[in-house]
Amino acid sequence: MFLVAIAFLVGHCVLHAAPVLPSTQWIAVPIFAIAGCGLLRFFGQVVGCDWSRYPIARQSLSCFIAILLGIAVAWAHAARHLADSLPSNTISVDAEVQGRVDSMVDVDDGSVGFWFAVESSDEQVPSRIDITWYDTNERPAPGERWQLRVRLKPPRGFANPGGADYTAQLFRSGIGASGYVRDTKRDVGRNLRLQPANAQALILRARASLANKLAAALPQSKMLGIVQGLAVGDTQKITSDQWRVFANTGTTHLMAISGLHIGMVAALFAWLAGKLARRLPLQRFGVAVSDIQSIAGIAAAIGYSALAGFSVPTQRTLVMLLVYFGTRLLRRQVAVTRGLSIALIGVLIVDPFAPLSPGFWLSFGAVSAIFLATSGRIKRPSWFPEYLQLQGAVTVGLLPLLIGAFGSVSVISPVVNLVAIPFFTFVIVPIVLVATLLLPMNEWLGGQMAQFAAQLLTWSWPVLEWASELPMATWHLPQLPLAIAVLMLCGCMIVIGPGMSATRLAGAMLCLPALLWQPSRPREGEFEVAILDVGQGLAVVVTTKTHVLVYDTGPSFRSGRDTGELVVAPYLYSRGIRAIDTLMISHGDNDHAGGANTLRATLRTQQVLAGPSVVNSLPMTLCQQSQQWQWDQVQFSVLHPQSGTQLNKKQENNSSCVLRIDGKNGSALLLGDIEREAEEQLVASGMIDHADVVVVPHHGSRTSSTQVLTDATTPQLAIVSAGFGNRWGFPKEDVVARWHSVGARTLNTATSGAIEIVIERAGIRVSEYRQVHRAYWRP
Repeated sequence: MFLVAIAFLVGHCVLHAAPVLPSTQWIAVPIFAIAGCGLLRFFGQVVGCDWSRYPIARQSLSCFIAILLGIAVAWAHAARHLADSLPSNTISVDAEVQGRVDSMVDVDDGSVGFWFAVESSDEQVPSRIDITWYDTNERPAPGERWQLRVRLKPPRGFANPGGADYTAQLFRSGIGASGYVRDTKRDVGRNLRLQPANAQALILRARASLANKLAAALPQSKMLGIVQGLAVGDTQKITSDQWRVFANTGTTHLMAISGLHIGMVAALFAWLAGKLARRLPLQRFGVAVSDIQSIAGIAAAIGYSALAGFSVPTQRTLVMLLVYFGTRLLRRQVAVTRGLSIALIGVLIVDPFAPLSPGFWLSFGAVSAIFLATSGRIKRPSWFPEYLQLQGAVTVGLLPLLIGAFGSVSVISPVVNLVAIPFFTFVIVPIVLVATLLLPMNEWLGGQMAQFAAQLLTWSWPVLEWASELPMATWHLPQLPLAIAVLMLCGCMIVIGPGMSATRLAGAMLCLPALLWQPSRPREGEFEVAILDVGQGLAVVVTTKTHVLVYDTGPSFRSGRDTGELVVAPYLYSRGIRAIDTLMISHGDNDHAGGANTLRATLRTQQVLAGPSVVNSLPMTLCQQSQQWQWDQVQFSVLHPQSGTQLNKKQENNSSCVLRIDGKNGSALLLGDIEREAEEQLVASGMIDHADVVVVPHHGSRTSSTQVLTDATTPQLAIVSAGFGNRWGFPKEDVVARWHSVGARTLNTATSGAIEIVIERAGIRVSEYRQVHRAYWRP
């Protein structure tokens, strides 16, 4: 059974690893193969060759069929999801849709965000969309039916090494498009509430009502988001700073309704039901106490999972608990591996896209680590040594998965979780649950319990903050080659498994290559330029053999997050970079400077050069013409602006810092957002001449990239950093044509993702992230 479950998982993974979803003709292959295996077994019995006599052959055949079934099941769901999504080459679609609000509603700075289930539309649009309504006084409620005028785009996230795959998250959730509500004068009267929520959205309405009651009970509390997360799985009010603290301390798994909490609640209700059942004369009715415990455990698990909206993590835990309590109801003794196998198959049937989620691997990885650590024991230790052993086993066992999924691991997590897990599981969560149960009956009493939980969190918060700020609280590793990652996984399994000290030492030695591995860097006189995908903005990383320069950091967003945190820092960590030698902010526009403060707070930065329009309270030096330095035989020269440049709003773009990089084998030119006036001035003064690589100024606007500039630089590569389907239509066609006219090949981060260019002795080597790391769900 265990091997069959693993084979079923392998089939799913094979499909999800495909760069392009196979066509219908190809998916017929595994179906015919399954039929062929059945025929082979049938004819074998006819001719007297009984497969059951050969266990290895029988097991191999079963695993092969399970792999094919996994491929077929995953393909069927993936094909349905892709068919219900906007085509990836669609720029935008305007539509009038009718449907219902299908999620909790996020209210932030006058804007609201929610998922919308489309019932009818005047255009062909997906059945589930992600919508933001900017600057509105309307407050749609979960379950309500609305008519909305929307502008939609295909689901699309940033595509960078080390960054999170937001497109995969939307794909797993069945979101076929994202966009915003059109609310101009022409749209007045077209965005209407049609009906209040009905019984169809009973669970969603109950969750929203409880979240609102908690918000009323905790109007000024900074812990509101955490309490709502623990009560109803709504984490929208948790701030980015709080998430950062949780990540650095390895306690993120405790900040919402997690598998641990659901298991605890199910166990608690089963225990209470058992205590009550022993006082009742159930035996005369043929009912066992264990049956009552199982039914209570199942009901509690389903109820608490419903409060979380049956999110993917709760689904996994719920399936595991149903397997456990179900076997008790059926009076069956099921081995741990068999129970885990049934749960694995159940999760994959319920959610075929679960392998795309890091939480799936972490959930089953944690259970597997506990099983491996406790197998082969002669006697069971007392509770505290066992707790320490299990905590250590989970920490070591999940180490390869955490590094593979997030590129980092909290070094202080084992120590913090020793206290945080019991504190949240046995103190905070029960209080929050009691508050949640009391609020519908007595708002004052329920509010008092919620305030008590929030106060306990407030008292404990400084400890978590202090721990998160400890030196080396979080350990970042570069992306590991597959062979080294597999070695580390095997080594961790040996360390936590049964065996002698010498065996565990050998396992630890297998982990050393991963801990010591560093990505290759350019040689002396060579350099690499990475133009990152930050949407409508600019962020460039330049690396030499021993130094790093970051030129611009992309935009910040209304949510409080920015691309310094989401894109630039993860990219640097994935390349094994933990410090920045020079951070250059070309000018003060948000799409260039929005992530600067977060990046400086995240990575140690030795020097900051900034254009005169950059307004910041942190120490910085103005970049000025004639500034020069050399790293590893690579020359860096600031060409613009001149010292004493007088600035007004119209000249802000023309005050951008312009940087030229010259190596032994080629050159690159970073132009910020300079426009015609600055371009003509720089060319006329002789400051700008041929460059092999040019980052196109102002994202391909017609105000820049004049014929004077293109004729002077004649690059091999002209790189545009722009957002997909941006409202300005950048890059303009005539701008691209001008670069083509001088022999340049143009690339755009909107379609290529991050573009990495290495200028080395052998020539110019280019890598486009969306081409190298293709996935069938990612355009």
